Amino acid sequence: MNMQQPDDLNHVLEKIREIAEKSASGDYVYRGEPKCYKKVSSTLYREYEEEIEEESFEIDVVQKEILDEARKYTRETANDLEILTELQHHGGKTNLIDFTTDYLIALFFACDGEHDKAGRVILLEKESADYKVEKPPKTINRVESQKSIFVQASEGFVEPDEVVTVPQDLKQAMLNYLRKHHDISTETIYNDLHGFITKRSIHESAYTQFYKGLTCQNRGDSAKTRAEKQEWYDKSIGHYTEALALKPDLPVAYNNRGNAYAQKGEFDNSIKDLTTAIELDYADAYTNRGATYHQKGEVDNAINDFTTAIELKPDYAEAYNNRGVAHSKKDEFDNAIQNYDKAIDFKPDYAKAYCNRGQAWMHLSEWGKAKADITVAKAMGLDVIASFQIDYENIADFEQKNDVQVPPDLAAMLTRE
Repeated sequence: MNMQQPDDLNHVLEKIREIAEKSASGDYVYRGEPKCYKKVSSTLYREYEEEIEEESFEIDVVQKEILDEARKYTRETANDLEILTELQHHGGKTNLIDFTTDYLIALFFACDGEHDKAGRVILLEKESADYKVEKPPKTINRVESQKSIFVQASEGFVEPDEVVTVPQDLKQAMLNYLRKHHDISTETIYNDLHGFITKRSIHESAYTQFYKGLTCQNRGDSAKTRAEKQEWYDKSIGHYTEALALKPDLPVAYNNRGNAYAQKGEFDNSIKDLTTAIELDYADAYTNRGATYHQKGEVDNAINDFTTAIELKPDYAEAYNNRGVAHSKKDEFDNAIQNYDKAIDFKPDYAKAYCNRGQAWMHLSEWGKAKADITVAKAMGLDVIASFQIDYENIADFEQKNDVQVPPDLAAMLTRE
């Protein structure tokens, strides 16, 4: 089920089509950069460009010295390209410029980072007198996953043949699309422990911001006044936003930020975030987005999301309970009870589901069953009166709206003394 926003998807496909059309005019390799650098250059060139005049800088000589030193630490049979590939892989400075044979992978690199800046995809002809294009040896997993190819230029940099700019506001949508439809993501591109270590500081910072956001959100949930709640939810949203700037493919941050927006009553922002979480394969987001739709009054959309969550996770008690609540909202109490039954089957200590089922029985005038369920929920520690008062002011309000007379013993259970 593709839940990506239509406008975002159209813009993503337009950008991919733009690269494909430019690619049709030649035989290219591709490079993605998250921002527009001054030159398409090697790490070795960038190491020295601020300190040495270009006319006097013989980069091949410097690289040969590096190779001679590196040979003292490697096997004798390794050729120059194998050594340079290892150096490049482990963060060493070389005159190799990373390219790929797959423009979708280049798009990933153009979008993975610098989310406040436009990225770019560079197209470079394979054949040129100004540089060499070489395929690296198949000794490193990441070389295969990135479909890597190296460009070496005697000047340390190359001039692009074509450049396609990726606007900053399209980056996240592009990353979502690449992950969902082409299995191109941080995990598949950096698919070894060195890749994990390289990204670890970013991930640690992202998760630090995430847990700060979670702390603020929890404080908002327990705050006593609306003003305090709003303040804590605002802080949590700020931290989740920082986490996503560092790690845009962090579905739990979208999920939680969506929940915080919902708590503030910003339902459109909530649905947008929860939709992104769904795009990133975070199944809980369907349930959370369903809850937001329910709060917004879009009950059928809520039921659809709860149903999808259950399809993804058949023992998802919370999704069954929430779908039961949505059916109750439509006065479909038999359907509601069937969902509460499932929720209790999968989670026998689910007090809220017992209480909800008890209230559904009340609408069907099944007073004995209603009392039994509400008694169980109360015994489990749930405030059954507060739960009842979500929908009704008191027993008299329930009786008037449903044209029934609640038995005194049940009425007493749902009335504060």
